[in-house]
Amino acid sequence: MNPEIFGWQHLTYLAIVTILTIVSYFLILKYAKTEKTLNIVLKVVAVLLLLSVMWNRISIAIKDNNALQLIPNSFCGLSSFLLSISVLIGKRDCKFFHFICYVAFIGGLVTLIYPDFIGQNESFFYPATISGLLHHTFLFYLSLLMAITKWYVPTIKKWYALPIGLCCTITYGVFLITALGFNDAMIIKQPILEGTFLTWWVLGLIVIIVSYIAMCVFDYFNIWRKKRKNK
Repeated sequence: MNPEIFGWQHLTYLAIVTILTIVSYFLILKYAKTEKTLNIVLKVVAVLLLLSVMWNRISIAIKDNNALQLIPNSFCGLSSFLLSISVLIGKRDCKFFHFICYVAFIGGLVTLIYPDFIGQNESFFYPATISGLLHHTFLFYLSLLMAITKWYVPTIKKWYALPIGLCCTITYGVFLITALGFNDAMIIKQPILEGTFLTWWVLGLIVIIVSYIAMCVFDYFNIWRKKRKNK
């Protein structure tokens, strides 16, 4: 019997990931006190993310017998490459993070909760399945860790980075479809879940709205914190 969404294998994986995430965050916040140590931690996670998404693309290419599948053609696949590389070469709180981190966090979290690819093989450890779960896990983990450690600070002042980044992402998807012959990319032609209204533009609006709310919440607490310190 193939693994199922919310089946025992999926729930066991989520439980293990949740425990490891909480414990590792606690240890990082406790012991990664210097900028140098924190940078090392973030770059190690970024390397793990990059390796896992590369494994995933190779696995999918082998499964489909199609070398073009090495090219990321989904929001999460592209986000995993972009986030890992930007952390490895970028600086703290660069403007690019104010686009990619929101997409990475939402995409990683939603896919971990509802991995529609989990039943593609009877083995939970089928390469295309487990590598997909791992890169979404690291995607979510790294984007959240960056916010917790203030490697990027969400703020409505940089609201423009997200819509610009999403427009570039959709343009990239159109290029894959029209120039390289992909059947679909960035869910431009088909909704993310068949038979639903979750098309690219609906999801884009949801990501923007949720992200802007998060930005405002962070700004509010930062202002509140500063006022409290000045009292």
